Amino acid sequence: MVGSLSQPLRAKPSAASELRGEYERLSSEFAAKVTAWRPGRPATGSLLFIAPDQYTEAATAEERFQEPRKKYAEALFELARQAAEAGQLSLAFQWATEAVRENPDHVDARRVLGYERRDGQWLTSYGARMHDAGSTWHPKFGWLAVTDVPRYEAGERLVGGRWLSAEADATRHGDMRSGWQVRTDHFLVTTNHSLEAAAELAARLERLHQVWRQLFAGFYLGEREVERQFAGERLPRKQIRPFRVYYHRNRNEYAAALVGRQPRIAETLGIYFDREREAHFFAGKDQDDGTLSHEAVHQLFQESRPPARHVGELANFWVIEGVATYFETLTEQGDPNTGLYYTIGEATAGRLPAARRRLLEDGFYVPLAELTRLGKSDVQRQPEIARLYSQSTGLAAFLMDADQGRYREPLVRYLEAVYAGRDDTDSLSTATDISLSELDVAYRRYLESLP
Repeated sequence: MVGSLSQPLRAKPSAASELRGEYERLSSEFAAKVTAWRPGRPATGSLLFIAPDQYTEAATAEERFQEPRKKYAEALFELARQAAEAGQLSLAFQWATEAVRENPDHVDARRVLGYERRDGQWLTSYGARMHDAGSTWHPKFGWLAVTDVPRYEAGERLVGGRWLSAEADATRHGDMRSGWQVRTDHFLVTTNHSLEAAAELAARLERLHQVWRQLFAGFYLGEREVERQFAGERLPRKQIRPFRVYYHRNRNEYAAALVGRQPRIAETLGIYFDREREAHFFAGKDQDDGTLSHEAVHQLFQESRPPARHVGELANFWVIEGVATYFETLTEQGDPNTGLYYTIGEATAGRLPAARRRLLEDGFYVPLAELTRLGKSDVQRQPEIARLYSQSTGLAAFLMDADQGRYREPLVRYLEAVYAGRDDTDSLSTATDISLSELDVAYRRYLESLP
């Protein structure tokens, strides 16, 4: 059994804190051997990687580090397997993904994450189907027939069996109803901006999906299902209907197109319509990364499993917005040495500084016994709605990150109940096995502990 770069696991961890402790030991040992390859962990929140695939290229590492990286990948996957056995599904997928980052050809980790091998490259499930049909992913144009790539790169576009110039093609897509479309494994992006913009946004959303999958694997995968995957079975989840995303050319066109559906649309930077199952964003200088993550996460939770008809209408609306605002702290980072990576939940990001200030300095706090009773309309009528959203962000960060991730899987179970319509005002306490008043106290301690 592989347990580290130099020695086996001293004991089989079972709790989140023990698993995380072993991970810290492994990663510290690896970082000492392979300098400048692993970015430093943020003081708060999580450091996350994504698996390289057709939508994201792998970073280039020095040849001399390949063997240590492969050993580290083996140790990571063994720890991921143990996390799966312990019901820590978020950690299991996080470490399986990192194993692929260290060894892109790690067969077991690739299988768990749903990849298939074609002609020496690892492809997603949809990517494998497109490859088998003679297509390849192009970072500027999306999926193209392999034989069409040279003409696209030369400035031509294939429309209805005829080749046109890129300029002539653009005149045909000025309206969203006839916009360019790019499909990926999980998303279908429609835009009247440009084909290149659709491909770029689709790949960006696939990376976001990888992050969300790591943090909330247990929301759409059962423990037994994950155990079987780590035991050697291939159980890929097929995306029957992609998440529909509309990317408007600019903010004015976005507002004009949607004002009939949302009178205050001009005040927004993006929106998700749960009944229509559509997310809308716009290109340009006002585009906001945090808003894109926020609304896309609403879509992922709402559409990744059959939801109740009126999620959060009667109670527990705070957690729906809290988790989405937590994703406003997601930051894409990277450099030539470490490649692409993400941080999420840093105390200085998003609305977390406001959450801390409003409780510790302003004294504003709605106890959980009261907050969990508020449904969607209750929250939206609150005169202190901005403060409620900040508090919800802080509470989500607390449940995600406090006490070595003690509450993360309980948070997933809580979200499952809310989105399935099985929730009540005791659901959070039931999931965490702690009273709401005790959680109030623990939350304050968490904010006081932040650097």
